[in-house]
Amino acid sequence: METDPLDAQSALDAAAAAERRTAQIVTSTPWYAPWYGITCAGFPVAIALIATRTPIGFAVLVLCLASLALLVATYNKATGVWPSGRGMLTHTIVGVVVLFGMAITGYVVASTYGVGWWLVAIALVTAVTMTLLSRAYDAAYARKHGV
Repeated sequence: METDPLDAQSALDAAAAAERRTAQIVTSTPWYAPWYGITCAGFPVAIALIATRTPIGFAVLVLCLASLALLVATYNKATGVWPSGRGMLTHTIVGVVVLFGMAITGYVVASTYGVGWWLVAIALVTAVTMTLLSRAYDAAYARKHGV
């Protein structure tokens, strides 16, 4: 039994086209990166509030986790795929370092000086950095898949 090489090539072309379409859908959600950035900004705020033994810190932490779960579910519903960092190790490592670095900074500053204006600055820097990192991830993902 022979197989036609054009059929195999057309199947490969169709698979590549489907991957490009998926990458276009995944990287074209303008709401994901800001929502992700704002959600990530809540984690250092929660850690700082917990460091000062403020009970609202745990509420902020729970709200951040709920927002993250809602973001993932909404993203899946809108795009048909789950968010994934697969193949983007550098972006993932940078994101973890930024998030933990800001959380540790918030903890140390809150333990030393209490809650103050600096908490807004930490939240703002975290939100902007994580939003830009998410956008950079989308651009790298699009380049990787030829979109």
